[in-house]
Amino acid sequence: MSERGAWLHVKASGLDLLLATSDLREVVTATPVALLPGRPKGIQGVVSYQGEFLPVLAWEDLPGGRAADGEPIAMAVLRPRLGLPIQRIIGTLDPPAEAWREVDGEDPAAPWLSGVCVLEEQHLRALDPVRLIALLRRIRVDR
Repeated sequence: MSERGAWLHVKASGLDLLLATSDLREVVTATPVALLPGRPKGIQGVVSYQGEFLPVLAWEDLPGGRAADGEPIAMAVLRPRLGLPIQRIIGTLDPPAEAWREVDGEDPAAPWLSGVCVLEEQHLRALDPVRLIALLRRIRVDR
């Protein structure tokens, strides 16, 4: 479960997600992704970011993920050097500790989440970058 201060509330892959601001390098305007031939599962392609290639997540390859409706408007750049395409930025939150719940084990997205924040009957899933990167590595090996 996560209670790490400020969170960025976004829509990505049709999901309401929370990204810990402490896990973000920055949020930038979306740019076209260069597709990779024979791309690794979980990676859509790459973009140029600060003079280097940055891998961009393919949401549809994740358990519980799906292809996004429409083009992303932004990309969240995680500290572990991974770009997350975002369809909408809703705002920042600093939820109280009592708003946090454990991830339901039945949730298909559970392998890459750290918790769920319940605010005004909204269930916002909190992305865990460490678990996400570990999952992407496992997906690559299992390929």
